[in-house]
Formats: sequence, C-alpha cells, structure tokens
Amino acid sequence: MHRFFGGGAAFAALFTWAFTASADYADPGPVAFKTSALGAVGGATGGFLVVPTTAGPHPLIIASHGWSASSDNQLGWAEHFASYGFVVVVPDLPSPFNPDPTTQKNVIVSLAKSFADPGFSSGAKGKVDGARIGLEGHSAGGLATSVASAELRPRATVLFDPVDKANAGKTAMPKICTPILSLFAAPGGCNNQGGWAAYKAQSTGPSIVFDVVGASHCDGENASRGAACGVFCGGSANATRQDVHARYATAFFLANLKDDTTAAALLTAGALGADAELSGVSVTAGAPCTGAPPDAGASPAADAGAPEPGTPSPSGSSSSGNDAGAKGSPGTTPDTNSPVTPSSDGGCAVASPSGSPARGAFALGLALALLGLFGRRTKR
Repeated sequence: MHRFFGGGAAFAALFTWAFTASADYADPGPVAFKTSALGAVGGATGGFLVVPTTAGPHPLIIASHGWSASSDNQLGWAEHFASYGFVVVVPDLPSPFNPDPTTQKNVIVSLAKSFADPGFSSGAKGKVDGARIGLEGHSAGGLATSVASAELRPRATVLFDPVDKANAGKTAMPKICTPILSLFAAPGGCNNQGGWAAYKAQSTGPSIVFDVVGASHCDGENASRGAACGVFCGGSANATRQDVHARYATAFFLANLKDDTTAAALLTAGALGADAELSGVSVTAGAPCTGAPPDAGASPAADAGAPEPGTPSPSGSSSSGNDAGAKGSPGTTPDTNSPVTPSSDGGCAVASPSGSPARGAFALGLALALLGLFGRRTKR
C-alpha cells in the first residue's frame, strides 16, 4: 500500500474506521491475518488458530464445528472474523460422530481460559484481550457453545442452527444471561426438525433470534461439504445465505466485543425486520447477569460479562485481510496443516425415511461414504 502521508499507524486506524463505517460485513474485513495449526490443546484434537497480524490486543472467539465435521468446516468463518480484528481458535472437537455436550463444552471453556491468560504460550500470545470473549458454534457445536456460554458468560454468543442432545441445550438456554444471536434454518432431519425452536428465546440476557429465509442446515458450515451435507439436510450450502450468516455474526461480534455502534445499528429490530432475507425476527433487551459465574476467579476469562455501550473501536490495520468466509478469495494457507428425536445425536442427524433402523443404518452408511468421497473441506 502506498503511504499518502506520514504517520502510518494513524492512517491505518483511519482506513479501518472508514472501512467499517461503510462495510457490508459479509465482505472480507480490512485486517490481515495468519492461520496456523492449533495442535492438541485444551482437549482439542487439533484445529486452527487464526490471528490478526496487527498488534492488538484483539477480542477472542472460539468457533466450534458440528456433528461429523471438523475445524475445516469452521475455518472459513474464523478467517472472516479474523479479518475484522478477532483472534479465533477453531478446535477439532473430540468424538465428532458421537459428540458429548459436556466434553465438548469443557474443551471450549478450557480454550477460552487458556488463550485469555496473558502467560499462555501460543501464536496469539500478547494479542488477546482476555476480557472480551465470544463463542460461535454450528449444529452440535452450537449445542456445546450454548452449554459453554451458560458457564463462561462470554460477551457474545452466536449459534448457527444449533441442535440439542439429551436436553443439554434446553437446560442451558435459561442460564445464558449474556448477549446471544441465534440463526436458524428450516426444520429438517439434520436439525431434529427445528426442535431448538421450543426454547430458542429462553435466554435471560439480550437476545436476537431469526430464521434465514430458505436456509438449510448446511449453510452454517464454512467450508461446506457440498452434496455430502446437502443430500441429507435440505440442500447444500448457498453463498448468498452464508453471506447472511457472516453479515450478522460479524456485526454482533463487533457490537458486543468492540463496542462498535455502526455494527450495533444493523442489529436493531427495525433494521433486522427490514431485511427480506430474514423472517421471524425477535429482539429482546433482556436483563444483565447477576452474581458470579460458576467458576469465577479461575482465569481472566471467567467473567467476561456484557459490555457497556461505547464507540466504534477499529483494530487499526491498513492491510487487506484474506478471507475464506462469506465472500472473497481463499484465506491464508495453514502453516501445517422418519425424523430423529431431539436426543438421538448431536446434530446433522441422518433421518430414517420410514423410522426403520435398517434404512437409518443404510442412510448413515451412505452419508459416511459421501463424507469420505467429498471430504470435509469443499471450499465454496
């Protein structure tokens, strides 16, 4: 980039502020980032760490995948968020084909606390604002994220079409008292026929809930799995609908983790209600958290409660971020690297057309074969 006047840092800050003031948050942000391998840490079996190249400190986001998926299917979202100035941890969660909400919750909480610790050794050391934590998850990852949110009290939680198991989500939702954004697809076999809808508005803090018009369960993955997901889940991921996910999730994180009033203006009831790509919009002010979280004092991340209103807080980068998310070119290359019942699995369930166990087993086998054929990382 050519420097038009002295004071590079001041120009970078001005550039980023001007970008965010007029941005479509579905587009890649202005911040450059680096993607590297996460390794086995905090109970994760691997994954990615995406860190802005600017000095920081930056808010922290943990992005969690769903049933049968991997960190590959959250990397696009992670790099998109990082392009707006967030450090994003993308774990491979244990037992993805038989996810346990408590086990996966523990991974999310452990990672949040570890990366929020200034002394924790990682590629993000010195770049994380441990008081500003957000969580995002899709499907079974949305379930684990909701359970983690009830315990951790992050400043922002984003759920992409979450799916319950053993009523863990139903139990967690009334315990969530910090800001939450929930995006839903049409009911189908892969989201337990929209079973989460019965308690989607039961969190007690600030809440935004809406359906993405025409969305399938697969839209919450980025990179998508193409036909390997779409044949069972009401259609493959769609770039336009994924833009909707990116736009509002990014705005929500900016508003709640960076006190960005421009982003917050996109999240009012009036603005959301005017968007023809959304339906069933519900915006609730809620009440702030009271008392201490269950494990207060365990780390700087233990109580990252709801932020006070503030002014836009640009990250100060003049670089153009690469993005494997909603729009733009692929992100940086890693350095290494009958319907089911709500308690039947952790999401992305394969429904048996007639309720027959034999047909269900056949469908599951076919699904696994397709996963092997197409892989987990089909870039859109």
